[in-house]
Amino acid sequence: MNMLDKRCEFKYLPLTNLTIGDTHIYFVGERNHPYSEVIIQGDVASGKFAAFYVYGDEICGFVTVGYQNLHLYLLQAMKLLIFPSATMMRAAGGDFKSIVSSVLRISPELSTMRLSVLNQPSVMRAEFG
Repeated sequence: MNMLDKRCEFKYLPLTNLTIGDTHIYFVGERNHPYSEVIIQGDVASGKFAAFYVYGDEICGFVTVGYQNLHLYLLQAMKLLIFPSATMMRAAGGDFKSIVSSVLRISPELSTMRLSVLNQPSVMRAEFG
């Protein structure tokens, strides 16, 4: 589909979130997935960083610590298959700003499923009075 200039999307990527105090931790990827290298962007000592787990030349998962919404942009890039390879991440020093800008560039084309989900009869609405 990519060769035909059709937009492809990978739907299922597990997301695990954790909040300790005021620190938000988000992990995207399969649990216990093997990895051979970790690319870290940011300062671990400051508590605000992103770590990308590499297996071969693919980034198989990432964790963001201390960021509020960065995981959403990186997750969307993974879903749309526009996430860079590990070689490209190493060359950029783990910088994720270009990934965020790529997702923001195509954001007018993205749509959410909220309206279609709300129209489903299986969604129950409860009012408390």
